[in-house]
Amino acid sequence: MYAQNLVERLPGAAPDLNFRLFLCDAQAPGSMPSQCLISPLHRVAGRGATWARADKLWWEIVALPAAAARRRVALVHYLYWAAPLVATARVVVTVHDVIPLALGDYHRGPASAAYARLMAATVRRADAVITVSEHARRDVRRLLRIPDHRIHVTYEAADARFNPRAEPGESERLRARYGLPERFVLYLGGAERRKNLETLVRAWRDVPMDPGEKPAELVIVADFPPPDALYPDIPGLTRRLGLEGRVRVVPRVDEADKPALYRSALLFCFPSAYEGFGLPPLEAMACGAPVLASSATSLPEVTGDAACLLPAGDVGAWARAIRALLESVEARARLRESGLVRAARFSWDRTAEQTAAVYREVLGR
Repeated sequence: MYAQNLVERLPGAAPDLNFRLFLCDAQAPGSMPSQCLISPLHRVAGRGATWARADKLWWEIVALPAAAARRRVALVHYLYWAAPLVATARVVVTVHDVIPLALGDYHRGPASAAYARLMAATVRRADAVITVSEHARRDVRRLLRIPDHRIHVTYEAADARFNPRAEPGESERLRARYGLPERFVLYLGGAERRKNLETLVRAWRDVPMDPGEKPAELVIVADFPPPDALYPDIPGLTRRLGLEGRVRVVPRVDEADKPALYRSALLFCFPSAYEGFGLPPLEAMACGAPVLASSATSLPEVTGDAACLLPAGDVGAWARAIRALLESVEARARLRESGLVRAARFSWDRTAEQTAAVYREVLGR
């Protein structure tokens, strides 16, 4: 989403600059000229994680810098945490977060940890680093040891399709497509341990069902691989707590259905313990869903006073807040209105303009 929105908006935000999009496996539609760079390892990338990682690394440190040198590109912007070992052009890197460095148990194995150390070393040499929140800026400065004057914050935003305007019958179609209950509290996002879903599930156990109306269920939209050091066993925890009838796990939904999913939820809960930005709460607010989020890392910065913020690991506080909001239509309405106002403050057009300003500064224009 970040890359797509920049590609769409940068030419209009900076008509004084010429842009070219380099891709690893496909040509891109749109007005920005593009070029596909295929690494020699591309054909074997599907044989396993090691080959896929090698193909990715080749593209980042060999194919892209070489193509930029051939075209005499003045500046290369890596849109995620990666950078070349050697470059003939100025280099700008977007570091969405430094989770691989901030969380010691984030890596699945030594290869992942080695890649993180290599990219940290290359990113330190970038002419400028763009990141997506002030909290992320502080972590980039602390963990990558990059001077503050080389770090620039450009916030993300919710796409225009995330809005409160529901189509007739969309909730009914959504329930039929994914087997959803009529009333539900929603989590949508990643499945890693840092997302802190254990707290949400344990809190849900302590939320009593109201006998006066049809009970709500907790719907978790996340794809859980076999549990390991990186991914918890949330389906297993649900069974151990006896919540099979009250928690529903949906592995994935179509991207096009996400706005309707947010709009159909009674509440959106995001208990993550670490985020670089935290886009799902912003998308939920833009759709009119009342939001509960943790008070950790960047989330207070994103949600402001438009969400109910709670300590990430406080099961009791989450249970009490969920119960209070389920019992109060007025409280949900207040969060809905404040969330819509808050989400409207973020703009991809502004992000593109600020990104172009970083380019000009690096190029001395």
